[in-house]
Amino acid sequence: MYDEKIVTTGISQGKLFLFVTELSGEGLSFKKAFNFRTGDNFSIHSIEYFDNAVYMADSYNNKIYKLHKNNFFETNVGRDPRHMCFDRENMYVANFESDNISIIELSSFTLTGSIPAGIKAHDVIYSEKNKSLYTSCYEENEVAEYNIENGKRRGFVTDGKPMHIYVLNDTIIVMTYYVNGKIQTKINFINLINRNIENIIRIEGLASDFLLDYDNKMLYILNIDDKTLYIADALLRNIIKKIYLGGYPESISTGPKNIYVTNSKKQQIHVIEKKSHSLSSSIKLNFIPDLIKIIP
Repeated sequence: MYDEKIVTTGISQGKLFLFVTELSGEGLSFKKAFNFRTGDNFSIHSIEYFDNAVYMADSYNNKIYKLHKNNFFETNVGRDPRHMCFDRENMYVANFESDNISIIELSSFTLTGSIPAGIKAHDVIYSEKNKSLYTSCYEENEVAEYNIENGKRRGFVTDGKPMHIYVLNDTIIVMTYYVNGKIQTKINFINLINRNIENIIRIEGLASDFLLDYDNKMLYILNIDDKTLYIADALLRNIIKKIYLGGYPESISTGPKNIYVTNSKKQQIHVIEKKSHSLSSSIKLNFIPDLIKIIP
């Protein structure tokens, strides 16, 4: 059973849409569908929800879109924006081809500045505790720390090319790619104090998405090679469950009780119960899903 509101990007009749739907009981009902401009090219790399608005990073057009109360807004950022994070006043966007982080003032939704980052900035996370931004620098095998208050910088060496990052207590958790004849995904646990890599979880194959559930201290990793969802304990730092999904699993999001995974090949949303770590249902869709985000 589930009772969630979700937003997903997806393709229907050859057009890119943002769908707002509700999962209630055992069914899905569509509430709104927003069509991106017909004839234009888009590449929505990530989607976030903050303060009653949905934000999307368009890496093709170098824009951030905002959906608030059925109104669309847009603003320009650096080249090839990938991922976003927020503090109370600003949004920060990692720009892969500009090697920087764009600063967007939330109240006006305008670009107000940029922060230099390492080569190929892919993901960015804000730590309220440390007043710092953490950016994955793909071509440097490094996570860069930038203190917003004093401008001080530090670097954290990663085992593999860093993609997605989270900060949990005094630990940076980084998903990296490592290629040595074959691709391996590694989850690095890096100590924020001494900057040492303390533990590594190794997964054979290529991960497409990676999520930290802060409430339950669990990590969810989608492996597109073996079509499997990996569940790991972020505190014990080991894999506790593997769930085969098949098809082509694309994106993960979580609600209070469930994990949700889009599957583009099967045109489904898989629902996995958090408590039992078991696949409870798969919801058939009439569009090809990509990104997913649970919203309050």
